[in-house]
Amino acid sequence: MAAYRDDILEILVDQFADLPGVHPGMIFGHPAFKVGDRVFCFAWEDGLCLKLPRADYEAALKLEEAEPFAPGGSKMGTWVVLSFPEAPQYLEQWHWVEKALAYIVTDEAAPPKKKRKRRPA
Repeated sequence: MAAYRDDILEILVDQFADLPGVHPGMIFGHPAFKVGDRVFCFAWEDGLCLKLPRADYEAALKLEEAEPFAPGGSKMGTWVVLSFPEAPQYLEQWHWVEKALAYIVTDEAAPPKKKRKRRPA
């Protein structure tokens, strides 16, 4: 079973309950939040994982409580994990979640479209 902190998930559920366009989902067996089919945050082990634009990703990594999201040792794009010891700290740092939400709806955050190979006629 995937590990995550219930107190973090509770904050996410409460904060997104009435936000139009944001809905729950799953990623890597962890509770996540999406806009459309794009995940922008999820509860991960002892923290919260967020997809940020490059500049915000680099700024977030300056926090003592932040590290690149690297399951299995490989960094995944501009995903960052914030790990605060106390749940209320996530609310104090909520601007990072807002940045992730604003970013995920941009074209820049969209994964590159794969080119289909045409079959010979």
